[in-house]
Amino acid sequence: MSKAILIYGSTTGNTEQLKDFVESGLKSAGWDVTVKNVKDVDINEVKDYDLVVLGCPTWGDGELQEDFIDFYENMTEDIFKDKKAAVFGPGDSELYPDTFCEAVNMLESKLNECGAKIVADGLMVDGSVEAAAGEAEEWSASIKP
Repeated sequence: MSKAILIYGSTTGNTEQLKDFVESGLKSAGWDVTVKNVKDVDINEVKDYDLVVLGCPTWGDGELQEDFIDFYENMTEDIFKDKKAAVFGPGDSELYPDTFCEAVNMLESKLNECGAKIVADGLMVDGSVEAAAGEAEEWSASIKP
């Protein structure tokens, strides 16, 4: 069975809730899913998986959630080259129109720099995470092993 790791960071709980929907979709697509908070991940673990899914909210002026900063800074080509990858995150386009879900863009750019293969357009959830449950499950279920 193809193995996926879903790594998320969450401060207010929105990304943590969103990752549950993403995990459900991945499992329905046939992935064996391991879920970890980014605070508890050794970046070298990523090498053991066929798919890496990153979930990160955007903070401040378009910044990564603080728990994700070290992970991001340690992302390298030797870990991510040719690895399937996808990124999701919650945001609020009304409050932050100029930096809406910028963390998703930042992580996708870094994955591209590291030679990963982005297998789904970044999922950017605007507003209520609960209202996006179906969209999040569909998005991740479209990522086939």
